[in-house]
Amino acid sequence: MSYSKVIRPIKVLVVEVGKPESTPWHQVVSVSVNAGQFEATRVGSLNKALAALEQEPFDVILLDLVLPDSLGTNTYSQVYARAPEIPIVVTSHLDDKDQAVKVLQEGAQDYLVKGEMDAVHLRRALLYAIERHRTKVMLHHLSFNDDLTGLLNRRGFLSLAKQQLKIAQRENWELPLFFADLDGLKNINDNFGHPEGDRALQAMATILKETFRTSDLLARLGGDEFIMLAINAPAAGIQTILARLQRNLDRYNAQNRYYQLSLSIGVAQFDPRHETTLEELIIEADKALYDHKRRKRIA
Repeated sequence: MSYSKVIRPIKVLVVEVGKPESTPWHQVVSVSVNAGQFEATRVGSLNKALAALEQEPFDVILLDLVLPDSLGTNTYSQVYARAPEIPIVVTSHLDDKDQAVKVLQEGAQDYLVKGEMDAVHLRRALLYAIERHRTKVMLHHLSFNDDLTGLLNRRGFLSLAKQQLKIAQRENWELPLFFADLDGLKNINDNFGHPEGDRALQAMATILKETFRTSDLLARLGGDEFIMLAINAPAAGIQTILARLQRNLDRYNAQNRYYQLSLSIGVAQFDPRHETTLEELIIEADKALYDHKRRKRIA
């Protein structure tokens, strides 16, 4: 008796204005994504695209930069910030080389001019985008991630955070940066052994993943140091993030009778109205961290 392997269709989020088959380009898209290999979800605005990304996973995004509620590279930046793990193929009626270079530099997998594509080439572009992105993710993971926790390492964080600051400067986004130390790691290592210290670091990484969004950058810089950059998050949301982090810590500690996990944290806020480097932000957050440590010792 033989069993055939069920292969699920590739899920494509098509973000563009217009009804299917209303133009030659829409006919190309319709033929491409209705050939059995793909399954398309169509939305006609940025807000609907962001909502769709919250509701279900997609394998690739086909994104027009001209939408009713967003224009130009801002459209790409918003979608990329919400779903950096999904390959994005940008489409445009214009052969704008400057715009193409900009979105490709910021992570887009391809830039397609609508009048130059047929169904065969579009299907191929989507498949190539997925494969290139998969390779990119694998290489990033190997060189940019901390082996113990799975978070970004120092190299990965610095590289990606600098890219996000450039986008934030252009798009007028605020970005809070959190610099944190895991309190008492030496005591955990001394009393329970280094393997348990490693488990404490892994537990803290899990707590941070539960606290922050998938689009945020989370890293272990080494030892007991963690750093987090919240993407497009206003200063007013900092206390909400810290409160959520404390709730997640409390939930973990309620289940651990051997030792309690806690963090000392410093926060710095990136203001797009002022020229600030990533290094300056880290220094500011580091100073706030040590102020927090000093206040805890006094208390």
